[in-house]
Amino acid sequence: MKFSIPSLFLFSILSFQLISCKPAQNKTSNKSNLKFDSIETLKSESKYPYLYVGKINLEHFIKLKNDITILHLTSDKISASASFGGAIKKAYELLSIDFYPKSFYDLNKNNGKIISHGVLIPSEDTVFVRLKQENYDPKDITEWEPKKRKELSQHFASLNLEYSDLEKHLDTVYNLAKNDTTITKDFKDQNILLEKIIFNAMLGYAEEIDPHTKVYDAKEIKTETSFNVLNNISHRVFPGYPDILYIKIKNFLQFNDKFTIASAAKKIIEHELNEKKKNQNTVGALLIDLRESEQANLIELRKFLSLLISSKNLFSIKNRYEENIYPSFKGDAIVWDGPIGILVGPKTTAGGELVAGSLRENKNAIILGSRTFGQGTFQMFFEVGTKTGYFYAITNSKMYLPSGEEIQGFGIIPDINIDDPNKASNIPHETKFWNWIKPTKDKNPYIPKNIQSKLDERLKQNSTSNGLFAEENPLDLDPVLTESVDYFKTYLSMMKELK
Repeated sequence: MKFSIPSLFLFSILSFQLISCKPAQNKTSNKSNLKFDSIETLKSESKYPYLYVGKINLEHFIKLKNDITILHLTSDKISASASFGGAIKKAYELLSIDFYPKSFYDLNKNNGKIISHGVLIPSEDTVFVRLKQENYDPKDITEWEPKKRKELSQHFASLNLEYSDLEKHLDTVYNLAKNDTTITKDFKDQNILLEKIIFNAMLGYAEEIDPHTKVYDAKEIKTETSFNVLNNISHRVFPGYPDILYIKIKNFLQFNDKFTIASAAKKIIEHELNEKKKNQNTVGALLIDLRESEQANLIELRKFLSLLISSKNLFSIKNRYEENIYPSFKGDAIVWDGPIGILVGPKTTAGGELVAGSLRENKNAIILGSRTFGQGTFQMFFEVGTKTGYFYAITNSKMYLPSGEEIQGFGIIPDINIDDPNKASNIPHETKFWNWIKPTKDKNPYIPKNIQSKLDERLKQNSTSNGLFAEENPLDLDPVLTESVDYFKTYLSMMKELK
């Protein structure tokens, strides 16, 4: 996922705050049997003490490795050798050098999509191959097909690489970089050069784990100058029989204690209900658009859901050690208790998926659109050192709907499928990552409501008789929303007839 948020609040709001709600906890295991590396021991035994000096250094690398061992959702399945290989490969990229296990290179050297044409660097090394690239630009690198990327990881894993191998290669990278004028012109300060090498190594180590365990440089993250909750929530009323209050939410984030997405949504709903009451009219349904909802904060998810649901189980979060079940906040009044429709799509991710699934299971909400992204994991965020400008995220838990079903890999499947005529040819989805974390079950047990064919038939009848909602012609809307409003109104009409 791309981040587009103010750097001032970067660390505090990126994380799904797993410790802030304090629900009941059911411990399933403990951390006492885990083995992790001693920073002091590795540092004292190292042949390269300079690698442990600087704003970020190998002490921070070891801390990252240990945190992954302790916290990662599937750390028992992680190959340290593969991750060391990824770390070394990423460090060499700073020198425009491709680094491969020789076994992998020999199998793929004639495949130009995998092995780029470059100058083979002479070496007595029989395990690895290094290729120097001319006019190297990381932006020009094309994504490998998942099968090949996984194959590379497996070759690294088979070599049984150790921490000492990482040190040796980082020393080689640093010494090559010091004598490369194309590098030194960009890194005149050798301390900054070493910092970049260590950062790349940490980045490469994390990239082998899963798609969302990552290391970040705050300077490289796009930021916005404006920081306003109103940029992330908007609304309008679709008139008809009944009127539909439409609310679009881009992110479930806290902007400050007094003005949040949940508080803004509450004000919108209360205001529109009061306005309709003044005009002796009513809002008949709520349509929530989550198609661009990509970022979330766990507290904010609960606050928003508590506006619409009173339940002992909004959702649950489970890591390797415990399961937390999150209920509605006590004392919060329900601001809307009528019909709810949810509009979703491929960009609906993580928190947005959780909201959609929880509302369907707790409030029988109808979901329209197309299958969501399928990221059912949460990450914990940590700063690298103190005020270094670097931080990392570790995937440490999965989220579950009240029924116990997972979102991971499956996503949320709509009850009413609406294809986007403007959709990209390559639709993003969690399962397209080569190292995505698999769900517990092989198949998604959810079966969408068997209503679309009936709605299609009713819509066809309406169109031949000038339309049940012919007065509504939202020309300024996107086609998916226009179609969703038609489907939702038709659905509401049918449900009213059945009562």
